[in-house]
Amino acid sequence: MNERGWTVLHIVYGVYHWRAKRLAFRNDYCLVCGAARRSVQIRTFDVGHIFWIPILPGGFWRHWICTVCGRDPHVNTKTRRGFKWAGVFILLLFAALFWAEPVTPDFVAGTWTFRIGAPAGAVLTLVYLLRTAKEPSLKARLAMIPPAADTVCPFCGTPLLVLASRCSCPGCGVVRS
Repeated sequence: MNERGWTVLHIVYGVYHWRAKRLAFRNDYCLVCGAARRSVQIRTFDVGHIFWIPILPGGFWRHWICTVCGRDPHVNTKTRRGFKWAGVFILLLFAALFWAEPVTPDFVAGTWTFRIGAPAGAVLTLVYLLRTAKEPSLKARLAMIPPAADTVCPFCGTPLLVLASRCSCPGCGVVRS
């Protein structure tokens, strides 16, 4: 129970990925690892669950996965530069508001914390933004990576079949992208 007398229920939910099958592989740039890596496309049957009980079938989905970290290679894990600039302006707004208001006797420590901390945080974030260069886009990073040129399947060791512009493995059915 919480302070109002209500019972709080934490709902555990998520997605199961069943019957994973490798479909393709390619040379890729993983934003999580920050380096050129090999990615594998996996097809799974996804099912939503609540409290570990499968409830909602989502159907077949394809996911690209980095072979080193096991995560989606094109999901950015860093805070975008625009959000950092927004943080600078919000900290400056907090600083202006707390300096404009008089210090109340019941919130002296909090007022002075915001009066000193908000401008200091804004200055530190601004210095960081001005000193660091803008990172290249994912498109520019992918342009520097050569396409996969394997002649042997990296999963089963079978020589790849070259049919027109498509290379596939007769053993496991994986396609070189």
